[in-house]
Amino acid sequence: MQNDLIQQWAELNKVTTNAIKELGEINTNAMTRLTQRQMEMMNLYMEGGAKQLESMDGTKDIQDMVAAQSRLFDEFNTKLTENARQTASELVDVKDKLSAWVEKNTEVATDNLSKYTTVK
Repeated sequence: MQNDLIQQWAELNKVTTNAIKELGEINTNAMTRLTQRQMEMMNLYMEGGAKQLESMDGTKDIQDMVAAQSRLFDEFNTKLTENARQTASELVDVKDKLSAWVEKNTEVATDNLSKYTTVK
């Protein structure tokens, strides 16, 4: 009886540890990907600022400056929108993985609860 209890406890501990590891991997991957998106965003801002300064250096009059700024704004807006789309896609992927993790572990917990609470 005591050996059965120890074995059950060890199995539950293993299942719980594996679930926590899976959750940690999901979170680590999500944070890595979101950090990469943030770094890309910062690069966009720095690149945009440098291009603005470059465009002002080559302008002859106000019309050239406005045209250059407009082109830069369109380019920046396109890149920014793409980054936002990719970030949203990453977040949806994380939500899906977390939902699958919860569903899987709810089933495991339910199975273990009924398995180990059965009166013998």
